[in-house]
Amino acid sequence: MASTPVDHSAPAPAPDTAASPQSTIERLRANPWLALIAVSFGLLMVQLDGSVVAIANPAIGKDLGASTAELQWVTNSYLIALAASMILGGKLGDRFGRRFHYLVGVGGFVVTSVAIGLVGSIEGVIVFRALQGVAGGILMPNTLGILRAVFPPKRFALAVGIWGMVSAVSTSLGPIVGGLLVERVD
Repeated sequence: MASTPVDHSAPAPAPDTAASPQSTIERLRANPWLALIAVSFGLLMVQLDGSVVAIANPAIGKDLGASTAELQWVTNSYLIALAASMILGGKLGDRFGRRFHYLVGVGGFVVTSVAIGLVGSIEGVIVFRALQGVAGGILMPNTLGILRAVFPPKRFALAVGIWGMVSAVSTSLGPIVGGLLVERVD
């Protein structure tokens, strides 16, 4: 059998430089700025929802036949549950994983938001607003924990500054968004 001569002067084929899907996912997870965007989204939801309802309360009262006291509970049930569950949310995140509990908070917040829109009674709105506050209380403290874990110490102050800006802007946008929703959405 004749062997085929091998040309050793030809360059070796280049290694496959396309990134595998796993390395792309790992790279995205390692990007602290993407983490900041994600936690800012969650923070925006929690803070916005604290003030958006104040404008929507008259429309809620009219649609559901609610008294003034019941409308106060629509706002206060959320804020009380949020404040009461933040320490628990932070402790759970520290002990069992910040990312997991952040995602649990986001999921709970979305589910309770849908439930609030679908429930047909003021009592249901109050209950789901309280549950929404608990979800926000699980989510919110883990946003800072995630930032602390992913940002190097020299960039952490900048990340917290942006986090604070998102918090302030979302709280001040609540009445505007609430007004637009009441005016444009049934």
